[in-house]
Amino acid sequence: MNKRSSTDTTDVSITGEGLLETFPRYRDGDDVTVLELPGREAETVPPTDVLRPELAEALENPLYSHQAEALSALAHGQHVCVATSTSSGKTRIYALQIARHVLEARARSEESTAYLLYPTKALSRDQERSLNDFFEALDLEITVRVYDGDTEYGENRRRIREEADVIITNFAGVNTYLHDHDRWARFLSACDLVVIDESHTYTGIHGMHVAWIIRRLKRVLSYYDCDPQYVLTSATIGNPGEHSEALIDEPVTVIDDDGSPTGPRELVLWNPPPRAHQDTGDDRDEWAETDENDTGERATEADATAILERVPATVEAPRILSHLAYHDAQTLLFTPSRKLAELSVKRAAKFRGDNRRTYVNPDRGSAIEPYHAGHSRRQRHGTEHQLKTGLLDGVASTNALELGIDVGEMDATVQLGYPGQRQSFWQQIGRAGRGTKRALSVLVAEHRTLDQYVVSNPEYLLEADVEDAVVDVENDAVFAQHVRCATDELALSEDDAGSFADRDRLERAVEMWRRAGQLTGALETGVSYVGSPRPQQSISLYATAGEEYEVRLADGVDEQYDPEMEPLARERVLRDFHEGAVRLHQGQQYEVVTVDHSSPRPSVTVRPTNVDYYTRTRTDVTVLDAVSEESRDIGEFTLHFGRGRVLVYHGRYDEVGIHDGMTKSQAIPTENPPLSMETQLCWLEVPKHVERALVEKHREFSVPDLEDGLAETAHLGYAGGLHAAEHAIIGVAPLELMVDKRDLGGLATLSVDSHLDQDVTSDEAARGGSSGADPANTAGAPRNIAAAEATVREIAMGLEREPASGWFVYDGIEGGLGFARAIYDNYEAVAERARELIAGCDCGTVGGCPACVMDDQCGNDNQPLHREAAVDVIDQLLGDADETALEPYLPDEEFGGDRRPPLFYA
Repeated sequence: MNKRSSTDTTDVSITGEGLLETFPRYRDGDDVTVLELPGREAETVPPTDVLRPELAEALENPLYSHQAEALSALAHGQHVCVATSTSSGKTRIYALQIARHVLEARARSEESTAYLLYPTKALSRDQERSLNDFFEALDLEITVRVYDGDTEYGENRRRIREEADVIITNFAGVNTYLHDHDRWARFLSACDLVVIDESHTYTGIHGMHVAWIIRRLKRVLSYYDCDPQYVLTSATIGNPGEHSEALIDEPVTVIDDDGSPTGPRELVLWNPPPRAHQDTGDDRDEWAETDENDTGERATEADATAILERVPATVEAPRILSHLAYHDAQTLLFTPSRKLAELSVKRAAKFRGDNRRTYVNPDRGSAIEPYHAGHSRRQRHGTEHQLKTGLLDGVASTNALELGIDVGEMDATVQLGYPGQRQSFWQQIGRAGRGTKRALSVLVAEHRTLDQYVVSNPEYLLEADVEDAVVDVENDAVFAQHVRCATDELALSEDDAGSFADRDRLERAVEMWRRAGQLTGALETGVSYVGSPRPQQSISLYATAGEEYEVRLADGVDEQYDPEMEPLARERVLRDFHEGAVRLHQGQQYEVVTVDHSSPRPSVTVRPTNVDYYTRTRTDVTVLDAVSEESRDIGEFTLHFGRGRVLVYHGRYDEVGIHDGMTKSQAIPTENPPLSMETQLCWLEVPKHVERALVEKHREFSVPDLEDGLAETAHLGYAGGLHAAEHAIIGVAPLELMVDKRDLGGLATLSVDSHLDQDVTSDEAARGGSSGADPANTAGAPRNIAAAEATVREIAMGLEREPASGWFVYDGIEGGLGFARAIYDNYEAVAERARELIAGCDCGTVGGCPACVMDDQCGNDNQPLHREAAVDVIDQLLGDADETALEPYLPDEEFGGDRRPPLFYA
């Protein structure tokens, strides 16, 4: 192995310090951190060391060390996951493996095919061109074709199936095409390689479905006597081996020692400056124009104005894009939505025009265009070509340009908000400074929990550990759907017991569908599908159950306003899409006109609107019948993982002003039914002496307008600490794990025991059993949230032992997602992040702010919250507090009477 020296040391035309010095409205230096990241030389291997001569001699350059290592592992018959940086040549690995397979097969007068699975259609088309060009350069006749929903039907599709050597598609396509696998017999019977590109993107619900689609694909491939190798390419994540094996259910060799070169990089963490309330002008309507995948999360910026109002990142990031382009740095701005990509280009131009004293030549560096999946293929290809050839000075893009599409070498990147995980952060900034070229990257922070944590703790981004990707195949609702599809594709038999799923689990699913009249037979004799045609069409890769809601445009509305949204899970509809809700999707406000829960195809009907408010749903939550399946001690605290029933009622909503965050109308009924979910949970029990001391320490805290009549109780400060800690744990979970906090919920409680299944003993829980009925049987369950809360309080008052206090974190999806499990496994790391977040926030208020412990999904309107009490609890949990810290506060008797009130807050 030898080292190839850097040859291109070209500096970017403006440095981080230069940006700070030249940008109009110079700000306090405390708002900006500039980090210098060193470059890395390439480690290379001669191609002749790992490739047959005809391939090695055709390559112009040596292989990077990780490419050679992966090809060597593949030559020994192993499945591999290559987890290296952006632009490190991962495509070259499987392209060369395809070439090896084809040459070997043709020497035997046989065929060899490969199935390449990409997450986006745009990436598929880009890779089709790149691979065909690569094989042409190798002088190999290998045909690469894309086959997906945009492929022309009829003769064109048949020709691809029957002639292509390499077929590129996506998992939504595979899910559908497996029904007609007999049409694919030629291709599938010769399949030697399956590639799963950008595999780190398959997490949560989407990851569950992908894992089962892969298992179904393996069954069909086995039917055609095919046992292909698997190559997974991933961004750098914390658990590439575990994640890959969960996806393909096979042992995987991880290749993560990156041999590709990188140039030096300056990383600028830019917190937009505070602004005066009267400083509106162009910025006055910025609150209305933000977007976060239609969740309304960005509207919490408005809530922050009462504490600290900063220029929104949606305003500041386009300004920086314009400034860098003016200084001859070709720049790529990442935005979270299509609409913001479009708006950012307009704001960049307006900023240039409004500051003519600084930008004396307004046309310099002004060729800036948007880029997103809403553009036509020709338009996207045109933008990509102009970037590569230097005709464009900048582009404002969604994350469509994050996933490997070749746009050449950029000088700089700007990120409008922290993208959520470090792997995505590094993936995005890796689009600038390819090879050994120096680069500049700027992160413009939102006033949100994750963003403020990152800019306040720059070392977080530089830590070696990256978030774990979470895939859980234990969700029975998802499993059952794929059992039905698998049976439609090939009859289930004894051979599938153990290979496709555990026998007991498989038999339970078969019995359920047999009773529903959709399956017939038994594993011993074969199980056949007898339901309605094509059950694959009922699969939504973004929901756990078959019941999903189609989003429709109201009658008479111009089709240009069609939101083109994915179907919505019932949980999302009840929370975010009740009648009267105003949601933001791709920059356009939509009002929910009607919700149809009762028809065979439930639906949500929306129409575009332009109002000066957004809606915020109030949510009442309680946990019932939780059963601990595992537990472990963290110091004197006890942590549990298990399953239980979460009753959620999104019963009221408020209309909140976009500009000032003030409530315009409140407690408007939603007419929603309650939602009961059997799901996964983890929960923490606080030791009694810690609780007693902290009740005493914070007993003077009160919330005069608290609705439940307990405004002055001595336990309220401590309960507010539990509540704040629960919020923070959920808020920072994405810092350690690839989870979406919107799919998590929580409940802080002074009586953990009253939320547990009273009929399950510890021995039965360990065995997964119950002395009562099936835990999924909710026939005797409370029918509304008020009855559920009354049940919990009744249990609390009737307990013979003193209950523990603590908090629950649960997966907000029927059957669970594996997120609560991942938090259980990584609780100490998540708690450490939460402690840093709470203690490090400069809001200075007891109840916190949206950047630390406030949460727009809080069911109790962010009351009560107590930052200091939360830090005290977490310090005790982590063992960071002085051993004698609690002694002055330990009372001789409990406060609050003989029995404490059973407070619980979602």
